[in-house]
Amino acid sequence: PTAPSLDCATMAATSMPMTGPVDQMRFGLQTPLAAHTKAPHPLQAALKKDEFSIKLDLVRRTYGSAAAMRLKSEKVAAEQIQRLPGLPSSFVALDTIMNEDNFISFEDTLGDPFEAPTEPNFKLHDVMEIKLGML
Repeated sequence: PTAPSLDCATMAATSMPMTGPVDQMRFGLQTPLAAHTKAPHPLQAALKKDEFSIKLDLVRRTYGSAAAMRLKSEKVAAEQIQRLPGLPSSFVALDTIMNEDNFISFEDTLGDPFEAPTEPNFKLHDVMEIKLGML
């Protein structure tokens, strides 16, 4: 007996899942180098999370559990506040709650997305049309 023959289309369909075509007019041909450099190290995120839990524990011990719950709920609310789709959010309220507004870091002076010489890939109307399924 002979083995069943597989044509190229069947092999491609079984080996790699197909997603929709990439919209190169919106996403560009490749990601910019700045997007790779803005990603923080995973350890930095863990340390920031740990710093907030230490601050929360200190507030709980000093002022009581109500103050700690209020601080945590303010942080959750500040994380959800964003601008319209397609516009960059600065998260100033979150920086204030996390006490990051008192320090100037490397990311604050260099690599500011608002000072980038290129314009954003998306226009506000395009993003809303995609979100509402009009495009």
